[in-house]
Amino acid sequence: MGCDNKLSILRGWSLIGEPSYGEVLAYQTQRRSIVAGYNYADKKIIALLEYSGYTNTEIFNQWFEEHLCPSLKPKTTIVMDNASFHKSSKLIKIANKFDVQILYLPPYSPDLNPIEKV
Repeated sequence: MGCDNKLSILRGWSLIGEPSYGEVLAYQTQRRSIVAGYNYADKKIIALLEYSGYTNTEIFNQWFEEHLCPSLKPKTTIVMDNASFHKSSKLIKIANKFDVQILYLPPYSPDLNPIEKV
């Protein structure tokens, strides 16, 4: 998940026939991103990592190998959505190294993803 102050105001309220105005910052702040796991059994966030910038395959794989997998027991099943950075061949190799299984959700099914409810 990432956030910044880059806004696109598409709608607003005004009197009939009058233009709608809104205030936005004249500059863009640095993007902050968060990557985390969710232990469904314990109902806890695990392996939380916050950083500047966007999430890509390299960053996700590094987090997966250095933060998430070491905190899991062997034979754990990891549920992921179909984000492009979740589907690299290196990620599968890392999962095999730690003896964990990755289960991908069907496309467009955030209702099945436990971390979406956090």
